Amino acid sequence: MLRQITTCDVPAVQTIEHRSRKAGRTLEYRLQLCGRHRWLARSWPGRREAHEPVGRCGTLLDHRDYDRVVESHANEWLVSLTTQHPSNHHGDVAETLRAAHIFLAKAREYIGPPGYRADITDGIVVALDHAARIAESIADGTAGEAARAQLLAALSVAETIAAAARGA
Repeated sequence: MLRQITTCDVPAVQTIEHRSRKAGRTLEYRLQLCGRHRWLARSWPGRREAHEPVGRCGTLLDHRDYDRVVESHANEWLVSLTTQHPSNHHGDVAETLRAAHIFLAKAREYIGPPGYRADITDGIVVALDHAARIAESIADGTAGEAARAQLLAALSVAETIAAAARGA
């Protein structure tokens, strides 16, 4: 899964690479950041390597399984933006995303006049609604296996828009 955790277009100068602890040490994720955005990876475990500028800041190649990627989205941006986390909803992803969508849609009314992040927040609200609808179809059994990939893609879009909203 390709994720973009910043909207920065500066080349990356640091890579954080995390491998599984199991035999074979398969790559779980590789995150690249510029010097200004290295702080975003403080909580990301892994081998850190400084290098000459390459790629794009904020690019994350995430090879972890579905549940771990959803958990990463929740931990890295969803809870700080919406106060919602799967642990608050008995691990129910659909319920979490619907609650996050409702929270942000209601908060949108209090963000301020148009132009004060409101336009960006609207994008996150729409992306979270889309993600919640997919999660609900997964939960009720009407969606096939491909819906998990669609959900992760919708969360990735919301994550990138959230990065734009916070100026990252």
